[in-house]
Amino acid sequence: MEVDEYRLMADVEHSHWWYRSTRHLLREILDADTAGGGRFLDVGAGTGATGAWLAERGELVTSDFMPLALELNRERHTAAGFVAADVNRLPFETGSFDVVLCVTVLCHQSIPDPRTAVAELARVVRPGGVVCLWEPGVRRLRRAHDRVTHSARRFSRTDLSSLLVDAGMDVERASGAYSFLIPPAAVKAMIERGRVESDLDHNADGLAGVLPRLAQAEQAVLRRVDLPAGL
Repeated sequence: MEVDEYRLMADVEHSHWWYRSTRHLLREILDADTAGGGRFLDVGAGTGATGAWLAERGELVTSDFMPLALELNRERHTAAGFVAADVNRLPFETGSFDVVLCVTVLCHQSIPDPRTAVAELARVVRPGGVVCLWEPGVRRLRRAHDRVTHSARRFSRTDLSSLLVDAGMDVERASGAYSFLIPPAAVKAMIERGRVESDLDHNADGLAGVLPRLAQAEQAVLRRVDLPAGL
């Protein structure tokens, strides 16, 4: 990821609608698994914008490959540990975490084979524990933001489920999210062809609150069913 993008993430994590909505959805997804406390790992945590809330529930260890990301995370959040680590070779004992969260890491060009990374996530979670993957969807939808974040791939639900099954895990849920953003993102991809540009530079309020309201409505649906696709 471009260095400036980390600073931008840190600056807007509390004001940008996408981060607020994403944290809310992740809290709902992992509520039952974290309510009783435990030991949690946020892998590729970046500045902490999506996973730092886990420290409110138990002992959180934050890891990232980039020193700047850990520095910005430490300035803004608390955790039991901030560890410089490569997701392909995590420096943690087998079965040492109850929940492992991994948000937009497998898509990165620094991951030569996502299967290796997911096998590591499966290794460090305890038997019966939970690995939560959150990755960009719609394989062909490569946009300017992907180039800023050095994303090399996008995933379908089947892609991510297969990675978990191959690592010896059972899939409890596999759903799309932000499905309502697929059409406008497809249009943006055509307009932005060849450009390198961050989504975080625009529409922090989500089109005057329209997008966060759509996200809230979608989250109500996700409490009952899984969606076939999402951004």
